[in-house]
Amino acid sequence: MTAPNQPTDYEALATWAENAEVSPNARLTKASGPEAGMALLEAAMGSSTAVRRAVGKPSLSEKGSSPSRSVRLPADMDAQLVTFAQQAHMKPSEVIRRALSEYLAKSS
Repeated sequence: MTAPNQPTDYEALATWAENAEVSPNARLTKASGPEAGMALLEAAMGSSTAVRRAVGKPSLSEKGSSPSRSVRLPADMDAQLVTFAQQAHMKPSEVIRRALSEYLAKSS
């Protein structure tokens, strides 16, 4: 099991996945349920945290994926955004979400 702060050796994991040997006497069954492969992934990656990190970002919506928007910013505005986000200990995307939320609340 790898510690949370240790880098994952993805090359070793890929080699293991591609060359895993199954005993001739092994009994393979189809798992059921939404968490069917979680135990295998956790064993391969070392922890449930590593699996969540590898699978992707958590949804911002209650269910399903979160819609994504892409915007272009002038260089000076982007610099202001990055500076503000660092000072507020936030990610720039969180600053943008909060600003848009406030703007939409005031405009409706």
